[in-house]
Amino acid sequence: MSASGDERLGMNAPITRRDFINGALVAGAGALLHGGVAHAAPLGLQEAAASDPFTGPGGIGDYARSNGNTYEVMSAAHVMRDGGFESRVAAAIDTGEVYDLVAVGGGISGLAAAVFFQHYKGGKALVLDNHPIFGGEAKRNELIVNGQRIVAHQGSAIFPVVKKGSYTANFYDMIGMDRYALDYQRWRGPEPAMELGNSPYDQPKDYGFYFTPGFTGGKGRWLLDPWGKQLEGAPLGVEEKAELLRWRTVDDGGPRPKVEGDEISRRLDAMTLEGWLMARHHISRETVRRFLSPMEGGGYGLGPDALSAYCAWAIETEFPEDGDETLGDQMFPDGNATFARLMVHTLVPDAFVAPRSIDTVTREHVRVAALDRPRNATRIRDGATVVRVEHVGDPASASMVNVTYAKGGKLYRVRARGVVMAGGTWTTKHIVHDLTDAHREAFAQFYRSPCLMANVAVRNWRFLHRMGMSGCRWFGGLGDYLAVRKMATVAGQPATFGPDSPTFLTIKVLFAKPGLPIAEQGSRGRAELLSTSFAQYERAFREQLGDMFAAGGFDPRRDVAGMILNRWGHAYVNPQPGFFFGRDGKPAPRVVLRDRPHGRISFANTDLAGAADHRNSIREADRAVRQLLGA
Repeated sequence: MSASGDERLGMNAPITRRDFINGALVAGAGALLHGGVAHAAPLGLQEAAASDPFTGPGGIGDYARSNGNTYEVMSAAHVMRDGGFESRVAAAIDTGEVYDLVAVGGGISGLAAAVFFQHYKGGKALVLDNHPIFGGEAKRNELIVNGQRIVAHQGSAIFPVVKKGSYTANFYDMIGMDRYALDYQRWRGPEPAMELGNSPYDQPKDYGFYFTPGFTGGKGRWLLDPWGKQLEGAPLGVEEKAELLRWRTVDDGGPRPKVEGDEISRRLDAMTLEGWLMARHHISRETVRRFLSPMEGGGYGLGPDALSAYCAWAIETEFPEDGDETLGDQMFPDGNATFARLMVHTLVPDAFVAPRSIDTVTREHVRVAALDRPRNATRIRDGATVVRVEHVGDPASASMVNVTYAKGGKLYRVRARGVVMAGGTWTTKHIVHDLTDAHREAFAQFYRSPCLMANVAVRNWRFLHRMGMSGCRWFGGLGDYLAVRKMATVAGQPATFGPDSPTFLTIKVLFAKPGLPIAEQGSRGRAELLSTSFAQYERAFREQLGDMFAAGGFDPRRDVAGMILNRWGHAYVNPQPGFFFGRDGKPAPRVVLRDRPHGRISFANTDLAGAADHRNSIREADRAVRQLLGA
């Protein structure tokens, strides 16, 4: 791209300016190693992390230095994975701290583990997290655009309306969630109101399909209200249209799972989701892979060719008591970051100034200095990458566990009477040093795929309104869909919203590679995600949006106010056939890890349920704590 091309796209606009030499990525984790030994990061790396050529700008607020897996976080994790800390573990500084519980991982599962521990028993607890701030994928991005603060989620997003007295509702009450359903913004402006969803994952009435030049053989083509028009005018073959319409409208009336583990759910777990879609809707493999992958992966990152067919039903059967269809999915302005913040306020009341409520944790800044005070019943230590967990002696009889972590270029060690491994399976298998063979074999059957969550700040979305759309799907290009959403009116969000309002457009980029083995799809996707600079992604998004929305008058230089990328290298668990209920007479890998704590170490995280849902993160943490307490 020429300098004039960059100027046209707004690549040098002040809000996203990057002063990097050649815009080149620093290679891999080697920057933290010298001669095979890990050392402290160079002075200034922490300050540069928010604007390095990999991480890019992180916005403002509590999460300005924690947008996804930043370069600093990724590098430390790769050093750990590759054994770069092994030679230094023995010389780690002993802090002298002894805890009743250590939760490894400060996402929803790790925070929930601490909440449950304090609820059931109480004692000294420590949450260790490798990011600059707690939350895992439940974090947010913030910017000021046209004088207004706008916010979007980095990952974990929606929640259902739950029934009073249900398991989920009881936990919500425990952490001070003061409402289950939210009020949302009203339409602003003289024009007739457009239908807007509560989340960017809704498909409103005013929706369009965009077919890139790869489908048209010329310029890209829009089709508004594609399903209402029965795909008439889409640049597709007759059979392709017929198959997509069957997928959209035809139900074979076959039996559905009623409870987790019934005969039908086990039968589904024995086949791929792709095979089930083909049989149910009488559509071809080519149609599934060309049009339904990865969208029909059901929130699992990969396409249906690699996934168990039970993925389509897992959440429904795991939480049958949750979800009021009349109210629909709910979403805080910052996604499920609000849940993480409520849990932190529950654990450390001084973390926020005002009394605990949804409005308090959404509006106020975290008092970081309060998180790790010695007087806290639960201490939260961010920026601490756990590199080894092992029993002091024989796991069968040990009374203590050593937990070693890296922070600020040094290694430290604390001791715990119990440990909940609440991070992802991809790290736990490297961290727990004395795992049994059975546990290692189970961990080897967990596959993960990456995700890029791009939040593109626009000064207004008038260009979409001119085109008669509030959301769209595209075929070909970077990502798959976006939709303007109305915000929940909590913590001072404007009561009204319209085409002239600034907003974030959230674009999720998945890396499905249909037809390849499941592990290879994940590793290739990660390689692509981690080898692409911020500038390359920014240019691609600006060009793509400029082409797609030119008819609405969109100008990437004028209309894009900023861009924040959140890279999640292991965003989704990918359950293959047999993951949920086992195959060939062997137990399911999740069953092994759920049912067999390792001495004084138990395992949590949403991975073990086989579905990325904040409720699973909570429930798995509950089970893990109960196991340690013998409940």
